[in-house]
Amino acid sequence: MEATNKETTQIELLKQIIENEVAWGNSQEWTHQDFEQLSERIWQKTQTKLSATTLKRLWGKVSYQSQPTTNTLNALAQFAGYEHWRDFVGSQSYVSSTTEQELPKLKATSPTISKKLAILLLIPILVLLLLGFNRWVNRPLEIDASKVTFSSEPVTKGLPNTVIFHYDVSQLPFDNIEIQQSWDTRLRRAVSNQDSVFTTTYYYPGYFRAKLLVEEQIVQEHDVYVTTDGWLALIGGETIPHYLTDDIKQDGILSVSPEYLQRENLLNQEEASHLAYYNVQDFGEVSSANFTLETAIKSDYNLREAVCQESQVSVLCAKGRIAIPWSVPGCVGKLYLAASEQFLDGQAADLSAFGCDLSEWQHIRLTVEQQQLSVYRNEQLIFQTTLEEDAGKVAGIRYRFQGAGSIDYVRLLDENQSVVFQDDFSN
Repeated sequence: MEATNKETTQIELLKQIIENEVAWGNSQEWTHQDFEQLSERIWQKTQTKLSATTLKRLWGKVSYQSQPTTNTLNALAQFAGYEHWRDFVGSQSYVSSTTEQELPKLKATSPTISKKLAILLLIPILVLLLLGFNRWVNRPLEIDASKVTFSSEPVTKGLPNTVIFHYDVSQLPFDNIEIQQSWDTRLRRAVSNQDSVFTTTYYYPGYFRAKLLVEEQIVQEHDVYVTTDGWLALIGGETIPHYLTDDIKQDGILSVSPEYLQRENLLNQEEASHLAYYNVQDFGEVSSANFTLETAIKSDYNLREAVCQESQVSVLCAKGRIAIPWSVPGCVGKLYLAASEQFLDGQAADLSAFGCDLSEWQHIRLTVEQQQLSVYRNEQLIFQTTLEEDAGKVAGIRYRFQGAGSIDYVRLLDENQSVVFQDDFSN
C-alpha cells in the first residue's frame, strides 16, 4: 500500500510538470478537445499514442481504478523531458531515500547532522512550494466568455475552401488573440482585437473544431464542416495537396492509374506518394455508434517504397474517426489502427488479421452496433472491439493508398440497415 501511495504521489508530480509545460490553465477545466490535443502532442514528441480517454483517466476525468501501464508512464515521462519513467522516479527519489537514511540519526546530538537533516527535510517542502508558485503564476486569467462572439462560414463547396471567421473581443482588455483552425496548434494565427473578420483556407476536407483563444485560453469554439463536391482525389502534400481534376470514375470503379500519376510526375518511386479519395458531406444523423460501411478496395502499385501496399479505409466522424489499415502480410508491423479513442500500433499489437493480397479485390465491411466495432474481410470476421467513446455523427469517408489504388463500390447504412449513401461509380 505504501508503494502504491508513493507511486501515486510521483504520478501527481509528473502530471503537474506536464500541466506547467502545456500552460493551459487549471486541468479541472480541460475539455475533451484539450486531452485530444495533449494526445497528439505526446505522439509528436514520443511516437507513443496515448488516447484521450487514457489521459482523462489519469487526470481523474473518467473513473478508473487500475494503475497506468508502464508504457503510459514512460510516454508521459518522455514528454516531460525524461528518458523514461524510471529516470523520472530516480530524479525524484534521492530526496526521500536520503531522508530515510538520515532519520535514524535523529537520536544523534551532532549539530552538523541535525542541520543536514533539517536541510534534507526542507527540500521536499521547497519543491512543493515551487510547484505551488508555478501553478499560481500559470493560473488562468478570469475571462468572461459571454462577452465574446465567434462564428464562421465557408464561402463555397469543395476544396480548397476559404472559411470566414467572425469574432468580437472588443469588450475584453486583452491583446493576445488567436484563432486556431483545428486541433493542430501549427494552424493557429494571431488576430487583432480591433478587427472582427479573419479568413483562412482549408486544403483538406473534414470536420474541424475551430477555437478562439484569448491569452492562450480557449474561450469559444465551434465546428467547421468543410465538405467535398462529390468524390475528391488528391495526392497529399506537406500543407497543400495536389488535386486530381480529371475524371476518376472509370469502367465502374473509382481509380487513378499509376501510369497517369507517373505521366504527371505525381508518383515518386523513391518515396511513394499517398493517393487519397474523400467524400465528405452531410449524411444525415448517422451515428458512429450504429452504422455499416461496405466497400471493396485494391492496391494498384507495389514498386520500391510502396512494396507493402499500405492502404486505409476510414470513416470520418464529428469527434474522431475509425481508420482501418491494410497491407501485404509481411508489413503488418507497420500498420496503425484508430477507432474512436483507441489507437493500436502494429509494433506493439497483433494486427496480422489486416494483412492480405491487396493486388486482388478485398471486400470489406465495417459494422458498429451499440458501439461495438466489427471488421469483416471477404465475409470473415477478423477484428472486434468496443468503443468506449461515441465519435459523433458520420461526416465523411476517406480512402488512402500507397502509390495508387481503386474502389469498386461504397455503401453506407444507418442503424436500421437503410442505405443512406451508395455509389457503384457507373457514370
